[in-house]
Amino acid sequence: MDAIRARTVPERLEEWRQLNEAGAIMEEQSVRNRHPEYNDREVFLALVVSRYGEELALEVWPDSVGIEP
Repeated sequence: MDAIRARTVPERLEEWRQLNEAGAIMEEQSVRNRHPEYNDREVFLALVVSRYGEELALEVWPDSVGIEP
């Protein structure tokens, strides 16, 4: 905890941004590994379904029907 406290707020925010970016990259790669047949649009839709649920995804992106996260 001392190491974290020693960082400035901008340093902590940058670390948080990097961790979020790394998490998003890993999440996308996980979908690509599970569904190598998916194109970029289908990967995007799978991420939407995973994050927000099928019902909301279908309301906003009707072409997400049948997409497995």
